[in-house]
Amino acid sequence: MPTAPTQAITPKDIIDFLLDEMEQGISPSFYSNLVPSVFDIYLHADDYDRLRPLVPRVKKEAVTALEEKLRSMNKAAEPKLRLPGVPVKKGKPKFETLGDWSVDLHENMDDDAPEHPLVIHSTFPAAAEPDDRVGTLTERVTKRTAAGETTTTATMRSGPVETSRAAGLVFASLSYDDDAGSQTYQMTKELIKIGRGGVDRWVDLKLKSKKDISREHLQIRRDPVSGNFFIKDLSSLGTTVDGKRVPPSIESVDGADVDKNLEVPLPPKCRIGLAGVMTIDFKAMRK
Repeated sequence: MPTAPTQAITPKDIIDFLLDEMEQGISPSFYSNLVPSVFDIYLHADDYDRLRPLVPRVKKEAVTALEEKLRSMNKAAEPKLRLPGVPVKKGKPKFETLGDWSVDLHENMDDDAPEHPLVIHSTFPAAAEPDDRVGTLTERVTKRTAAGETTTTATMRSGPVETSRAAGLVFASLSYDDDAGSQTYQMTKELIKIGRGGVDRWVDLKLKSKKDISREHLQIRRDPVSGNFFIKDLSSLGTTVDGKRVPPSIESVDGADVDKNLEVPLPPKCRIGLAGVMTIDFKAMRK
C-alpha cells in the first residue's frame, strides 16, 4: 500500500476543493453557464478508512454547499436595480446543472496517491436522447498535492457513451460478488471495460476489490450486426472464460504497454474469472 500522506484530509478540505472544482469546470453556453454536477472524489486509503463513517454526512453537506454556491452565483448574475425610466441592463447568463448532484467518495489505489491526497473527477451527466445517438464524455481530473498545488487534465472516457440506456435496451447481464456484496450490472453499451478503475483509468463496471484485479482488467464488446459478444484480456494476472485462459491482449514493448487488440468470442452464457480471485456470471439477452 502506498505511504500515507503527511497531513490528514478533513471533510472541510474535501468540500472546499469540490466547490472550487465546480466553479472551474463551468462550461459557458449561449443562454446559460452549464455547471458540472457529477463528482468522484478519490482519497488515500488511510484518509478514506478514517473518514468512512462520515461519508454519508460529507456527501450530504457537499450537496448542500454546491446548491448554496449555485444560488450565490445566480444571485450575483442578476441585473442590478435601476432608477425609474432607466432601462434595466440584461443580466449575465444563469448557472445551471444538467441533472441532480452526484457526489461519491472512493479509495485512491494509484501509485501517486500519497503525493495527491485529494483527486476529483468532475463531469456532466450523460443525457438520454430519443434518437439513441452515441457520443463521448469529457472529464476533468484535478489533483491536489499535500502542499496545495493543483494540476488539471481533461480525459475522455474509454469507449462510446450510449444514450439508449433510458430506453431500457439491455444487451447482457453480469452478476458478481465483490467487497461491496452481491451486484448485478446491465450492459447497455456495445463496448464496456471492467476493472478496479482509478483516477486515470475510466471503467464502465467498477469492481470494489483490494486483491489482484487490474484497474482495466477486461473488455467486452458486442458486434452490432451479428449480436455476438467478444472478450479481451487487458490485465496482468489473467482472465478466464469457463476455466479457459483468454489470451492476453497487452504486450510490453520497450517498456511500454501495447494493445494487440486480441479478442476471442464470448459465449452467450458463461462464467468469467478475473485473476483467480473473482468471477462474473455473464448472460446475453435474447436478440
